[in-house]
Parts: sequence; structure tokens; C-alpha cells
Amino acid sequence: MKKHFILLLILTSGLTSLWAQDPPEKEVKRADKLVGLYLLDPKSSKDKLLEAKTVIDAASKDNTIANDYKTWYVKGKIYNELASADNAMMIVNPKAKLSNRGAGLTAYESLSKALGLAVKSYEKKDVLQIMQELSQYLNNFGSYSYNQAATSKNPNSEYFTDAFRNFEAVLMINKTLTDNGQKAILPTPEDVNRQKYIVAVCAQSAAQDKEAAKYYEELEAVNFNDSTNAGAVIYEALYTFYNKNQDSVKAEKYLTTGRAKYPNESNLLFAEINHYLKKGKLSELIDKLKLAIAKEPNNISIYATLGNVYDNLAQKEWEAGNLTKGDEYQKESEKYYDVVLEKDPNNSNALYSKGALYYNRAAQVSKEANKYANDYSKEGTKKYNDKKAEMEAYFDKALPFFEKADKIEGTDLNTLIALKEIYAKKGMFDKSNEVKARLEKLKK
Repeated sequence: MKKHFILLLILTSGLTSLWAQDPPEKEVKRADKLVGLYLLDPKSSKDKLLEAKTVIDAASKDNTIANDYKTWYVKGKIYNELASADNAMMIVNPKAKLSNRGAGLTAYESLSKALGLAVKSYEKKDVLQIMQELSQYLNNFGSYSYNQAATSKNPNSEYFTDAFRNFEAVLMINKTLTDNGQKAILPTPEDVNRQKYIVAVCAQSAAQDKEAAKYYEELEAVNFNDSTNAGAVIYEALYTFYNKNQDSVKAEKYLTTGRAKYPNESNLLFAEINHYLKKGKLSELIDKLKLAIAKEPNNISIYATLGNVYDNLAQKEWEAGNLTKGDEYQKESEKYYDVVLEKDPNNSNALYSKGALYYNRAAQVSKEANKYANDYSKEGTKKYNDKKAEMEAYFDKALPFFEKADKIEGTDLNTLIALKEIYAKKGMFDKSNEVKARLEKLKK
């Protein structure tokens, strides 16, 4: 008898545990009651709100009530109160850590589902009323997240993503309200466009490039601009997005339009300069770089770039046999490299570039000298020796720049290769071999 009694007791206990959990629809009602008790006395009933959250989180996962209006309305209401509590805390202490980060977004998602399932007019009205209130919290959370990311020593893209999603939810709520005949929270088209711009900037900061481009294109279509010169930012962002995604037609369209609308905007100018550099349109770059220098006369990188452009043009002309034109470009290149070195005498890139300018000219003269290498006539020998002397003079000019660049940098392969070659051509084999050993060590 004892054995049967124990078995019966175990079975009874098992059945009790199975029946202890209320059906999911009752759990939704319990969660609704708990949040109601909380609202009667928020200060001393915080535990009721947290219990309501636990109950609704579990109940809303049940597929049998996934299409019930009540499920999502109650969840939206509970999470709206959680968002409200965080918002109140944030107003008192802007640096406070949120207790329920993401509550506002969960509330928005739940209420959106509830609205889609609402049948009766009062159900829709109830949802829209909470959404109206929620929009204030979402906007504040967006600002909070953006500031968290922007002021952090290690900017957190998750915070930028939070800012983007919160600000975007405000935009979506505004549309939902107006679509349902309610008062807008963004009353004018200008307010809507300003919110779109904020959303786009946050999306871009969060590396959500596709979403950012969508909003930027909507803003470009209505010619949006404000006191912060947002219009220029829009064109730069759209150029960058389509250039990155290899849509050159759209990229160039936005760059050209942006430059025409905002000719004094430096960021667009530099975007255009980089675009031409990648395309190899060197001649077209000169005027643009000179304009950039006029805007930023202390920016040595622009002088260096212009020196490099003239350097490349010189080499093209030398290769084509147009030595006089090539030498003209060489002088311009020297001039701009010299400006860099006047402003920063230890600029290793400029030192290397100026050395390379003379080195490349020497290489061109060497090709000319080779034309007379097998001409043993008096005239041919003289021409060969003259060209050889000219070549050596250019190597002599290049050498101190490479040597100084090497002292500063020490491990640049191109500088070391140039030094090895020049030392060898000058018969300085000990130094050439020393540099060769350094190169081999670096390549290991």
C-alpha cells in the first residue's frame, strides 16, 4: 500500500505543477492589473511594474495569443511606463545609466502590433494616446544615446544605433498619428525634414549606410538645408554612399550637384579632389587644389597633393618625350614640396617625394644617355658624357632628401631602395651593401 500511495502523491504533485501556470490570456490580464496597481502609486509600487514586465514578457511569447490585440496593447503600456521611469530619472541626472535601455523601442514595436490588430475605434484611440506620450521619451532617449556615443573616448556604434532607432521611431509615430487623424508631434514639413536629417546622421554614424542614404535622398528631393549647412552634408554623404557601392553615375551626379549648390563648402571640395585623384584626372585637379589652398592655407597636405599632381604630370610628359613641358611641371612640383618643407622640415613624405622627383628625372636622363651608349664618335661620346653628368647631378640632388627621410622614418622600403641604387651608381658600395642588408632584414 505504501508504494502505491507514494506513486499517487508524485502524480498528484506533477499535475499540480502543470496546472499552476495560468493560461496566457489570463497572464495578460494579470500583467494589466499589475501595471494598473503601479499607476495608482508609482513611487511605492515599483515592484508591481517589474512583476508586470516579467509576466507580459513570458505571456507574449505564447503563439496562441500572438494575434491578440490585448497582448500587445498591455505589453506596450507596461514598457511605456518603464520608459517613463527611465525618462524621469534621466531628467534628474542626464548621466544616469538607464535601468531599462530599449524599453521605449519595445513599447513602440508592441503598440504598432496592437494598432494593426485593433478592431474597435476605442482600441486604436488608446494605442495612439500612448504613442503620443511615448514619442517624448523616444526623442529624449535618442539624444541620450547620441551624447553617450559622441562623448565617449571609444565611441560605441551601439549607442549610435540606439539613437538612430529612437529618433526614427519618433518619425514613424508622427506619421502614424497623422495617418489616423491625430495631432502631429512634428507639426510642419520643416520639423519632419529636420527629424529625418537627425535620423540620417545617426544612421550614418552607426554605419547603417543604406538607411542613411534613404533619408538623405528624401531630403535632397525637397532641397532641405538649415543653419548648419545640412544640404552640403547631404550631398557629401550621398556621393560617399554611391561611390562606395560603385554606382559612379549617381556618385558623380550628387558630387557635381553638391559642388554647384555649395561651392564654398570645403568637405565637398575635398571629396571632389579625391574623386579626381582616383580617376587620374590630374590636369583638372590643379585649379581645385589651388582653391583648396586659398581656403586652408595652413593645410600642408594640400600643398603636398598639388606637388604630387605636378610630379605625376612631369613624369607623363617626360615619358612622352616632352622634356620641356615635363621640366615646367617639375619646377611647379618642387615649389609646392618646398612649401611643405618650409612649414614642416621633418615631413618624411615630402622629403621622400622631393627626392623621388629628382630620382625619376635622373632615370629619364639615363634613358637619353643610353641612346648614345654605342655611339663612339666624338660627338656621340660627348653627348653620352653630358647626359651621364646630368643624371649624376640629379642623383646628387635626390640623395640628401632620401637620407634625411631615412633618418626620420628608418623603415620605409621605397626610401631604402632609392638609397641603395644611388649609392651603387655613385660607387659607394659599402653604403649600398649596408642599405641592402637593412632591406633584406625588413623583408623577412
